[in-house]
Amino acid sequence: MGTEPVASVGAHDTPTVRILLVDEHLIFREGLRKLLEGEPGFIVVGDASGPDDARRAVEEHKPHIVIVSLTGRPLVRLLQSLHDLRAEHHRARTIVLTKAIVRRHIVQAMQLGVSGMLVKDTSSQLMFESVRSVVAGHHWIGREPLTDMGDALLPAPTNKTRFRLTSRELEIVDAVRRGDTNKDIARQLSITENTVKHHLTTIFCKVGVFSRLQLAVFAINHKLELDPGVAVDAAAIAAAL
Repeated sequence: MGTEPVASVGAHDTPTVRILLVDEHLIFREGLRKLLEGEPGFIVVGDASGPDDARRAVEEHKPHIVIVSLTGRPLVRLLQSLHDLRAEHHRARTIVLTKAIVRRHIVQAMQLGVSGMLVKDTSSQLMFESVRSVVAGHHWIGREPLTDMGDALLPAPTNKTRFRLTSRELEIVDAVRRGDTNKDIARQLSITENTVKHHLTTIFCKVGVFSRLQLAVFAINHKLELDPGVAVDAAAIAAAL
């Protein structure tokens, strides 16, 4: 009972992307439905106002994409519910519309199965592009796909000594994973910001990433935290989105 494969329709075999909308306001869902269905290859198969309705709609309509505009605890409940459904072979991918994208919550959202995050003032063209990217299996954050983060996103638990990171470097990795700034890290470790930047450059080279976001995702998936594990902070996501 998984998600139906992307179908092809029309003279040019345009892939049909099945979309489910979730927002508490009917007028928003109706407006978004009209916008999306005006784009070739998109069909809105259903909508829901809350987590329980959304779960039932996913099971009934088997969408490829679920676009969610909830906030707070209802959002977290829905993401956890969709995460459970994926274990039952429902392959719907989730895009969250939010007021702002905060770096420290991106990894946590991905742990709950979010494939894309868009700010609510995004253009319609960018939304169309993000839907196509996510349905193709990529992640999308803000204004661009994260196709260059493949290695960092793949779960590959391993011993942290494989990357030859020192104790100080692991402290900095842990701080980056939490979303701390260079200034925060410098204050916590009683070192200068330039020293923090030097350590980050070394860390990037050792683990093969190119940005703080990639490092945060890489750290979680390769278990480079100082603590034994990293729990998904549902309360933090609820407060941020």
